[in-house]
Amino acid sequence: MGGPRNAFSRHKENKMHWEQGSVYDLSWSSDGNLLTAAGSKGPVRSWRLERGGHKEGEEHKGIGENIERLEWCPGTADANVLAAAAFEKAVYLWDQRTGTVQTELNTKKANSDISWSHSGKYFLSASRDEGLEIFDMAQPQSAVVSAGVDGLLNSARWSTDDKLLLLTTHSGTVEVFSWPQMEHLTVIPAHAASCNCLGVDPLGRMLVTGSADASVGFWNMDDFSLARTVDGFESPLLYTEFNGDGQYVACASDDLDIKIFSALSGDLVHKLSVDLLTTTFAWHPRNLAFAYGSTTFSKTGKKPAVTIFL
Repeated sequence: MGGPRNAFSRHKENKMHWEQGSVYDLSWSSDGNLLTAAGSKGPVRSWRLERGGHKEGEEHKGIGENIERLEWCPGTADANVLAAAAFEKAVYLWDQRTGTVQTELNTKKANSDISWSHSGKYFLSASRDEGLEIFDMAQPQSAVVSAGVDGLLNSARWSTDDKLLLLTTHSGTVEVFSWPQMEHLTVIPAHAASCNCLGVDPLGRMLVTGSADASVGFWNMDDFSLARTVDGFESPLLYTEFNGDGQYVACASDDLDIKIFSALSGDLVHKLSVDLLTTTFAWHPRNLAFAYGSTTFSKTGKKPAVTIFL
């Protein structure tokens, strides 16, 4: 394969012990030692990767069994806290030091997406058809912002400096708001079809968007101009994520593969073929490993899995 050197050619797939059905979400702790997953059946499960025999993992029954979204707090704040969102209007802040839920955020809307700010000072819950709620973690008893968004909201992310909120919509746009003023700054006309997913460059240079039109867009962060478009997908994009140092972007769609591109050139670096539909994806925060989860097709006997590629 031409283009950039393939840093993934010697990676191997490592399947974790998983009996919790379709994988809903994955998240790495900020130090990369803990991978946590939520599924359609049973409790949340974590694997400690700094120890031997990690494939069995550990169940966290105290969090509950109806968790659909997970995100560990960034290391800049309290890296021991995991946000676990149930669809039925609750987010549990679980502390790994005590193994208990320390705080419960009562959201008034369904939690279709969640996101910590990069400082860890703020936390948001986004609802597909009801807008978003933002919590100040210094006083998490109630949301400090509850805002609607025109049209259906797909995902929400913070800029690396916590000064912007970036919201992707079903109409194909990225809505840009200032934080904490919540001033609507601009609209990025990203795609002709639904803008399903958004990744933010950890170095603050670019955004990457994925669409139902089976295309990926790279956008300059300074003026939100289009840098390049990447095609070659046959189905809607589900995930577009930068790795920890901003060198690569991974994209997952309804195609049975995960593609990794150079963030600077847009060249394809590696393609990983998978045997089940990818439902969630997460880069390791400190190296070029990543984890992905799957669901099963009704025509196959293969079980959903949590897989680490390293």
